[in-house]
Amino acid sequence: MAMPRYRPLHLCLLILVIYTTPSIGLLNGTELLKAACNQTSDYAFCYATLTADPNAGGPQALAGDLANAALRLAQTKATHAQSLIPVLLQNATTSLDHNRLQMCQSSNNKAISQLSSANNDFNSDSLDTMVEEINTAARATNDCLNEIQDKGTHFSFLATINADLIKLYEICIVSTRYFTVEDLY
Repeated sequence: MAMPRYRPLHLCLLILVIYTTPSIGLLNGTELLKAACNQTSDYAFCYATLTADPNAGGPQALAGDLANAALRLAQTKATHAQSLIPVLLQNATTSLDHNRLQMCQSSNNKAISQLSSANNDFNSDSLDTMVEEINTAARATNDCLNEIQDKGTHFSFLATINADLIKLYEICIVSTRYFTVEDLY
């Protein structure tokens, strides 16, 4: 079977395209952090969150460091929500509030399970599966948020945690777009 021949002009054009196309994979440190945060819905939240983490905010940070920081913070916040929901359930004054919180408890348990799986997949370099699991966690968290948002001040703290969780999921997913070979080792 004959190999296709490339004409010198085609080869030059290919090299020119590769050379002039900006490669997001070459970013690291502050440039990477800014580029990733620019792709999120809340730049200020993203930047403040990631610069607070010494691994993600450092000058040698890779995309994997950003994703890992966001994933760890999401797990911490989801666990915090998990401990808050039973307290809110005890203080629920109406059956509607109780039902909303039970739905949130179920959604939160699903999110925590998905985050645990995503963390395992992140550590085993199964990025496509990790992104799917984070998206599933985001949908579960959003289901709860939709149930409680603007439904009273007694839900406001849980709503804030869930809104932050959704932003952390987004940071993690956006960060994976900047992965290079170095992030996988």
